[in-house]
Amino acid sequence: MSETARALRAAREAAGLSLAVMAQRTHYSKSMLGMVENGQRTATPDLVAAYERALNAQGLGEDVNRRELLAAAAAVLAGANTPEPLARLLDGLTAAEAPGRVGRSEVAAVRHATSVYTTMDLRYGGAVAADVSSGALRWAVSLLDAPMREDTRVALSAAVGALADRTAWTHFDSGQTYSARRLSTLALRTADAGADPDLRAHVVLNMAAQVGDALPTDAVNLVESALSDSRVCGPERANLHGVLGRHLAKAGEKRLALRHVAKAETLAQHGGETPPWLSFVTTAHLDSIITQALAAADENREAIRRFENLLPRLGADRSRGRAGRMIDLATLYARTDRLDEARALADKADNALNDVRSARVTAQLAALRQRVQPSSP
Repeated sequence: MSETARALRAAREAAGLSLAVMAQRTHYSKSMLGMVENGQRTATPDLVAAYERALNAQGLGEDVNRRELLAAAAAVLAGANTPEPLARLLDGLTAAEAPGRVGRSEVAAVRHATSVYTTMDLRYGGAVAADVSSGALRWAVSLLDAPMREDTRVALSAAVGALADRTAWTHFDSGQTYSARRLSTLALRTADAGADPDLRAHVVLNMAAQVGDALPTDAVNLVESALSDSRVCGPERANLHGVLGRHLAKAGEKRLALRHVAKAETLAQHGGETPPWLSFVTTAHLDSIITQALAAADENREAIRRFENLLPRLGADRSRGRAGRMIDLATLYARTDRLDEARALADKADNALNDVRSARVTAQLAALRQRVQPSSP
């Protein structure tokens, strides 16, 4: 029996009350209170507060917390076996109340969360980052209901939009397409409220990626709409042109695709400043995007050369991207009848995915395996 159960029973019995009377006073069922006092159910903070009110025993909840903490420490330090599942320790966990007023510290916290989950997503895959990022996003969105200065609201909206965009991508990468769509809609709306043209363009780019395989023409229209905003920074414009080239190639417009690849190359060479949330759009990232477009346009020789040069530049911080580019290069090897090299690289990609949880990249590897597997005699 837990210390909480003992303390609640002792407090009720000291007041001379039966379980039936306690049930009437607390508005909990008699059976529920009985299970709590026997240690069969966890006493939530609300239930302990109900005991405090019914018994006029102020401080009972804090006394219970202190006793439980001491008992837990003593059990662990003594090496006692505690069969209670770890998940039970989360029972009664409540969110902190929303702040009375939102300021720069909350905006900075949301921005930092985006940085953390971007790093996690790029290294370990969307299936690892999706749930934790979603929890942070839920908290971040709740901040928008609090009072704040107008300039703070604009900054917070942009920060929430960047976090929502990253969270949407983690869901898409982990195969959760429905939630990815809804989160992208949230990202686009908050990006608009945050007056961040780079973020708005990037959200639209990621929306296009979600539909591009099945509907390349629609993806083209989305990316073109993002490019129509002249305020978008140079590196993101390079990103947009590269992705547009890939979608155009898939839609059968290969000559036009190569024009956008050339524009992406020029913009990538010029570089430029990016907002902090876009820091993952590095030279290697843009090279990867451009090379994927070349592969989609059947520029096989050049795409192979560039992928071979790119792979050594993708380190552990880009484990998912490294595995994906291995698969892209192996696919090109297979396309050009270099099947042994394709199979060997597929094996390396499989090994790289041991520490990555990405339904999207795993599906790409499965498709590659089916393509390069030796034919049965």
